[in-house]
Amino acid sequence: MEGHLRAAAESPCRVQRTERIFPLNAPTGVTITKLSIVDATVARFGPCAAVWFYNRTEKANANDPVVFERLEEALRRTLNDYPHYSGQLLWAPKELVEGAAKTYHYGRPIVIYGAPEDPGVELVIAEDNRELSALVPSREERSTVKQVWNATEFPQNDFLSKTQLAFSKLGEFEGLPGVSIQLTAFKCGGFAIGAKFTHCLSDALCLMQFAHVWAGYSQLLFGGSVTEKRSPPVFNPSLLDQYANLTTKGPDPELIRKARALPMHRYDWWATDAPGYPDWPTASSNATKPPPEELAHIELSPSTFPPWPTWDLTAPIEHVQIRFKAEAIAKMKRAVEMTLPECLKGQRISRLDAALAHIFILMNRARQYDNDHDEVYIDAALGLRNRVSPPLPDTFVGSPMMIGYVAMTGSEATTATIGLVAGLIREMTSRFTPDAVTAYLHDAAYEVCPQRFWQAFVGSRHMLVTSWIRAGAYEVDFCATRQLARYVQGIMPRMDGLVQVIDVGETGDFDISVGLEKETCQRFIQDHMLKAYGI
Repeated sequence: MEGHLRAAAESPCRVQRTERIFPLNAPTGVTITKLSIVDATVARFGPCAAVWFYNRTEKANANDPVVFERLEEALRRTLNDYPHYSGQLLWAPKELVEGAAKTYHYGRPIVIYGAPEDPGVELVIAEDNRELSALVPSREERSTVKQVWNATEFPQNDFLSKTQLAFSKLGEFEGLPGVSIQLTAFKCGGFAIGAKFTHCLSDALCLMQFAHVWAGYSQLLFGGSVTEKRSPPVFNPSLLDQYANLTTKGPDPELIRKARALPMHRYDWWATDAPGYPDWPTASSNATKPPPEELAHIELSPSTFPPWPTWDLTAPIEHVQIRFKAEAIAKMKRAVEMTLPECLKGQRISRLDAALAHIFILMNRARQYDNDHDEVYIDAALGLRNRVSPPLPDTFVGSPMMIGYVAMTGSEATTATIGLVAGLIREMTSRFTPDAVTAYLHDAAYEVCPQRFWQAFVGSRHMLVTSWIRAGAYEVDFCATRQLARYVQGIMPRMDGLVQVIDVGETGDFDISVGLEKETCQRFIQDHMLKAYGI
């Protein structure tokens, strides 16, 4: 204990104040809201989080306490639009879920807000005695001398609250916040804003929408004017659930068949007999699993063993950020169009498809799968707002996402053309039509417990991708400076095979985050093919 206290005292980032905050205008009564079917499926995911870094400007010197006072006031105003973020997450009791549609209640999250015992949003004010320039390169450096930046030593967690969030362990939620915010002032007067959400409350797009709303209120306090009028957030999870076509007849076999034909993993967290099963998932699994006496009489849906032996949790992981300029992405896309197989010619390839294909080929080259005949996977997170008909607005609050996959052998993935891989990515995503999403929602609603399945995996045979493009991450302007952020870090855990893509303002550039086992990462960085299309 003494060693921990000494380490905390020596940390360059020190907490000055911690409190729980609430909407400026308190809700007039208690509200209980069931989160959506899909929110329930992502409850086991790690937090959705990001950190924005800003240079000191004439309007914003973080060594002046007024800067954080304004940000805090604007945050309280923002919570007027998101009152449930101050509320209590918990698992729904049976009577609140089971009804005419004959669904189970296990692992169905609800949020209660407007009550005196609401946990609030955690707000942390911190000071860091380092210069911002010692921590993250400038945008100019990232576009020139540090386009490939080994960010392994970047201390991303220093700028996020250490407080445990509700559902970070599925059985722990009472009194815990679902959202935490940390404001960190640096020696130079620059500052960081870190936001962390329990994933069933927010996906990446929702997080960015929240940040833009907060920034809008903040700009007014810094003497600016809001130039872009944003639609108000829509927190109504039932709008998504209505697409599941639930009826009093129970599960529809045809919809179930369609759902299970989709390219989605059904890795079973409950399969303790899977080869290489570790002990750590058991406690969370048990928190939302039916009791043994009931489970013995339930026929579980089909599943597969997670490939635990392919994920070495003890392996050192390196994190690299690669800034591909718009010209390089355009060259990738042209290369895709030139090498697209005849059978995939009808696919409309995006810039993202091309970039992910390039990274996937490089990753499998670095993993040395030239003569490997087992399957490797791209697991890609897919947003659902625009995949239902009629679509949900971008301002729909929650975590409406699912994960689809592309599979090929290791040897194919190292030698394939960029056109083939990009075409397969687009072919996979095009399968998730409104009808397919309805089938998926229907199937998920009738699962015994939504947290039983993991639709992805990490480790040496998977590339798990999340895209934050077109979400305006760099354009979040809290202090009315009309400038882009110095740097935005979408927070991903240090795990083998994690990839994240952010676009940099209107430059057309992509900043791609890659996590790989240490030696594999070194081969990845040194591969001459990394810069085959420029960088």
